[in-house]
Amino acid sequence: MYYTSGFWKRRARAALQNHWLTALLIALIVSLPSLLVQTAAAVTENDLLGRLQELMLSSVSVGGNAVDLNRFQTGLEAIRGSTGIWVMQGLYLAAWLLTPCLTLGQVAWLLGRLRGQEDPGFTGVFSRMKLFFRGILLRLYVALRMLLLMLPGIVLAAAAMLPLWLNDGSSRISLLSAANTAIGLEYAAMIATAVLGVVAALRYALSDMCLADHPDWGAVQAAKESRRLTQGKKGQLFGLYASFILWYLLGTMAASVCHDMFGPVPSLMVQMLASLALSVYLTASVCAFYQGQTEPENAGAEEETEELNG
Repeated sequence: MYYTSGFWKRRARAALQNHWLTALLIALIVSLPSLLVQTAAAVTENDLLGRLQELMLSSVSVGGNAVDLNRFQTGLEAIRGSTGIWVMQGLYLAAWLLTPCLTLGQVAWLLGRLRGQEDPGFTGVFSRMKLFFRGILLRLYVALRMLLLMLPGIVLAAAAMLPLWLNDGSSRISLLSAANTAIGLEYAAMIATAVLGVVAALRYALSDMCLADHPDWGAVQAAKESRRLTQGKKGQLFGLYASFILWYLLGTMAASVCHDMFGPVPSLMVQMLASLALSVYLTASVCAFYQGQTEPENAGAEEETEELNG
């Protein structure tokens, strides 16, 4: 049976009613490791990407026509020898390793709200800490499977350069024709890779829900169950994700207006609060979708209730 995205979002809102503060606190705990590392990197000026961007900009001449290779090389050596930058990369890795089990705890808490179970409070985010290694393995396995599914697009992107490599350069016309062909193939490869990536992401979108709901399962089993549950349902799931795009745009606009009216600090607070709220809302909606696939009788009963009340 087909259910619109609004159906799953209504179930999410009903489950979160009177629990929003706890949900936001749990979402903050899940994102806290990454936020702390990002803040520390910004304060200490040990952000690797930021340093590389500054180096590239400072190495370009005033007219933008040339790059000072000596200055660029010296800057790279300084970054390579900076202990703080590599310590920060280690902290980023630690935050990445800690996040999966916290996310599984958040998902387990949301599933409990959808099923009307007793609320353990914000400590529910730590309920899946024993899945620390399986959570990491699940992320790695899903990333590998997604890469394999996107491989045809990646191969096509590499093959797009063949017309240029095989061109003998005998004339400017043939070279221009080969370049146009390569550009066309490159665009096609980018589109194909993006489509395959979206399909792969949807296929394994319920992996966290499967593992959090069945803590005795292995990572591969949870990923395979997600693939089974989403078979023939990817369109519904894609529609659910797409329905949040407008909300994210509105959140960005609200932060921009707040920046113009009150300054950067209130704007950052609004942006962070909106991001946390939308993250909770989206995750709860996907959890509702997962519950609908594993407990279809509940979804059917709720639909009948809504029709009677409507």
